[in-house]
Amino acid sequence: MLRLRRLALVLFLGAAALAACDRYGDDIDAVKVADSVVPGKSNEVLTLDIAGARGTVEWHGEEAPQYQSPEIVAVIATIKRIGATGIRHQIDLDFVHNRQTKKVAFDGALLDGKKQDLVSGAMSLFLMQLE
Repeated sequence: MLRLRRLALVLFLGAAALAACDRYGDDIDAVKVADSVVPGKSNEVLTLDIAGARGTVEWHGEEAPQYQSPEIVAVIATIKRIGATGIRHQIDLDFVHNRQTKKVAFDGALLDGKKQDLVSGAMSLFLMQLE
């Protein structure tokens, strides 16, 4: 009987953990299909292009407290890439998804931990493609 209770508790906690992870799944999917940075190119295709053959892309969602609304969610695409010279880079592309309006917007980028504006970020990504 005790074993059965323990098993039920473990299964319940596992299901609760999976439900928490999936909390932002719809937000991530909405950001992936939107074309927030390059018109006509989905954000998912853009991240895969940046990652190239030597990189990986991980997506995750989280609360966006700076917007003070539970309806606005931050979604981050983390791209880990190894250049041809062996240098490792991490690019974080930040997006916001408004659950009420269903709009997605590009919110900025970090390149190796440094905030990038639109022009310098684009130039840095271009130069990274050349290395």
